[in-house]
Amino acid sequence: FTKYGGYIPLTLELIDRDDTRKLRLYPRELAKAGLRNISALVSAVFTANSGIGPTLADGGALFNATAVTTSGGHANLRTAALSASEWETVKAAVYKQPMMVKNASGYYGTGPRMAANPRYLLVPKELELTARKILYGAYDSGASVIGENLQRQREGDVIVVPEWTDANNWAAATDPRVAPGIVVGERFGLMPEIFIAGDELSPAVFTNDEHRLKVRHFTAILVQDFRAL
Repeated sequence: FTKYGGYIPLTLELIDRDDTRKLRLYPRELAKAGLRNISALVSAVFTANSGIGPTLADGGALFNATAVTTSGGHANLRTAALSASEWETVKAAVYKQPMMVKNASGYYGTGPRMAANPRYLLVPKELELTARKILYGAYDSGASVIGENLQRQREGDVIVVPEWTDANNWAAATDPRVAPGIVVGERFGLMPEIFIAGDELSPAVFTNDEHRLKVRHFTAILVQDFRAL
């Protein structure tokens, strides 16, 4: 676990000058900062080590193109641009991932198929429109004869990751209730804790007329299973 947070001082003079009542936003902004921190920590799993992710316990990078029948092989790294056909290819690759039966020689890649489609299409802002056309469009614009888009929404949701700056990279992830890929551990709740030291006997108020708003967040981010990503 890692502890994140800090505090903002509020003096009487600052409160007196707050003609527009902006100080009321402080608690909300502190909470938003904590949630955006979780967003950054999770997104960093995908971008670590130039986009191949952290090294897992089996010795392989989170994303690699090595066959799953090999130690450390994950077969979950591709190079094609985002398109409706590539999304179908990725769905099939995730669906066919073998479940782990034993992490030992002779057992790699021998488990039954996971049989779970990806639920989320994660993209940078530059690919949002492309992703939405694939999963949210009512019609299949890529067909020679216009028909219903069978990939529409029921098969996935688009998530725009604000921390991703590469306009070409994108990712697929399964529903964590079916196959969890990344786990966010929390010690005192997923929402950040906010404390206010503001009574007249609080040390900072007593000595400096300074109220303090504090945010605290204990989180731990880990990769549960490469097959989900």
